[in-house]
Amino acid sequence: MRRIIQGYVFGVLVLVGLSAMAGEVQTVEVRGEAAIIDGDKASARDKAIDDALRKAVESAVGTIISSETITENYQLISDRIYSKAEGYVRKYKITDEREDDGVMIVEVRAEVATGAVSKDLEGLKTLLRRKKMPRVLVLIAEQNIGMNRPKFWWGQIGKDHVVMASQEPVSLDLSTVENTLMGVMKEKGFDFIDTQTLSGKIKVRIPVSKLSEKQAMRIASATDAEIAIVGQAVAKKKADHVLGTDMISVGAIVNAKVINTDNGRIIATASAQAANVELDAKIAGNNALKKAGEKLAKKLMEKIAKVWSSELSGINRIRVSVSGIKNQAQLSDFTKVLKNRVRSVKDVRQYKLSSGHAELEVDLAGDSQALATELEAKDFGGQFKLEIVKVRPNAIGVKLIQ
Repeated sequence: MRRIIQGYVFGVLVLVGLSAMAGEVQTVEVRGEAAIIDGDKASARDKAIDDALRKAVESAVGTIISSETITENYQLISDRIYSKAEGYVRKYKITDEREDDGVMIVEVRAEVATGAVSKDLEGLKTLLRRKKMPRVLVLIAEQNIGMNRPKFWWGQIGKDHVVMASQEPVSLDLSTVENTLMGVMKEKGFDFIDTQTLSGKIKVRIPVSKLSEKQAMRIASATDAEIAIVGQAVAKKKADHVLGTDMISVGAIVNAKVINTDNGRIIATASAQAANVELDAKIAGNNALKKAGEKLAKKLMEKIAKVWSSELSGINRIRVSVSGIKNQAQLSDFTKVLKNRVRSVKDVRQYKLSSGHAELEVDLAGDSQALATELEAKDFGGQFKLEIVKVRPNAIGVKLIQ
């Protein structure tokens, strides 16, 4: 019993210490390495930097508390401690880089912080750069006071039909929430796709304002967006004659989810509410929607940043689409290569095989570009040759050539 109490007290003290350290910055010096494949030094350099930054986070977080200081009996406490010891690279500087026997080596001095990356402008911009500045498409349908149906830029709902941008021009005026969301997130460094450039290019028929993940991916596929923010915003009258005056109270609620358009994965979800009182109901609704949009943007950025920093310091999940498959045995051989001969691959799962095409989900300690480069250089022993047909931040396309 005494040991249990000691372990509990120790765990509490450590968690208190971690809480006190939240937001602090530690400077660490680490080395990253990557093999130079087919003379591609630029790709090897990128991989080496990524390797170094991942090690930097591990090193900084590891200095907070060592797992060796907790006995095996207190493993649960250890797990809880590390679940709270999150870190991210705030900024970094390459102090040295060199080649050594076919390996690119970089020495990095990095500032690693704990706490909320979304509140750290410098840290968030570093995170966006490491994520290759993903392009964001906003798909939020909005209904303000006085509107009979939602308004959304990717189409118009008529009484019995829908008119799409590919059929006749659609007004591309952004809604209040979309404008607000983009404005707040742009200030933090996010890169948005301008919907004004999409006129006449979108050729989808989706007569709904509430989009599913698949429908959002279909629209995003025409824009080269890596991220889609999909949601709905509604303003409704709450009360007339507020406090005996002619003022009108209006409340707004907005819901949204952030989708990785490469694999359909939902990165984050959030909702926000706000209210406003004005003499004019429409103006009150517009103001309430703007306030809700600002709240939503902050919530989404916090959740996105947390997921991305976790991926960059740990395991990233990507989709590998494989075409030209002769049979299941050949797919199994390819899967074994991924698992056993590609060091950064931690696990592979097959979830679709049809007509010579398969979809794989790969857990990767690295990025898709590095995986594509390594696969293209692999020798498959005469079984087949491989051609990379697509590379995106979270997906690659592979064609097996007999």
